[in-house]
Amino acid sequence: MHRHTVPENVAPTPLNRYLTRAFPRLPGWLIRDTLKKKDVRINGIKSGADAMVSGGDELAIYIDDKYFSAPLTVIYEDAQLLVVEKPAGIPVDTDQANIGSDTMLMRIQAHCASAQLCHRLDTGTGGVLIAAKTREALAELTDAFKHHHLTKKYRCIVVGRPEYAEAKLTDYLIKDAGSSKVRIIKSAVPGALPVETHYKVLDTDGALTLLEITLITGRTHQIRAHLSSVSLPLLGDDKYGSRSANKQFGRSQPALWCTEIQWNNHTFRSKAPFHL
Repeated sequence: MHRHTVPENVAPTPLNRYLTRAFPRLPGWLIRDTLKKKDVRINGIKSGADAMVSGGDELAIYIDDKYFSAPLTVIYEDAQLLVVEKPAGIPVDTDQANIGSDTMLMRIQAHCASAQLCHRLDTGTGGVLIAAKTREALAELTDAFKHHHLTKKYRCIVVGRPEYAEAKLTDYLIKDAGSSKVRIIKSAVPGALPVETHYKVLDTDGALTLLEITLITGRTHQIRAHLSSVSLPLLGDDKYGSRSANKQFGRSQPALWCTEIQWNNHTFRSKAPFHL
């Protein structure tokens, strides 16, 4: 049994939706079965999927503790740095409503209380994630990410086959706050930021292609949006990709993994868990 307090500023939210946001590692089938049996108590009252939770509510969740464990895979650690492998599906931090009981920041700070994240990866993206253990390291790495003084490599699977075996994509990216998405455009306009993405084909079967990505700039959703703009949507990405292809190939998360970050004399690597 797992006890949990809903953060104070959370507006009334259906229990099933709240559990999915707060505990991203819980399988959907397990949440559905648990709520069907009313194995969640809200302030001591047995509750089902349609029950509402609000800030300050106390939850007792009758699910095996093994589903709430938070393993941390350490790639590298010294007095200044903690480099870990982020699993796909785990957010780096809580969301805007402060919801999230299993985040990479929580896992990292359970290992080292002083550690702070130096960059972010999308929830659906796994791979190399760097945290700083000192203020000096945080300042240095934050500056390195901001000014692109490091090299970041990814592997991904896209739907389709590129025209070229290797290419450099150079465009502009602009955020669309209304849709929580970004757009790739060809010309500079107010608010647009330059983006540069290099790709190289590693393998293809004609329907799908495995790419190595070298990310020169690091903008929000850059890889997903940039590849989609040249008709190479990321497999598993419903936001910028092809839902029909994702359904056809049975992929519900973007097939995107940060495999390598090079900084100063360090090279941190994580092997992508997918291939063609």
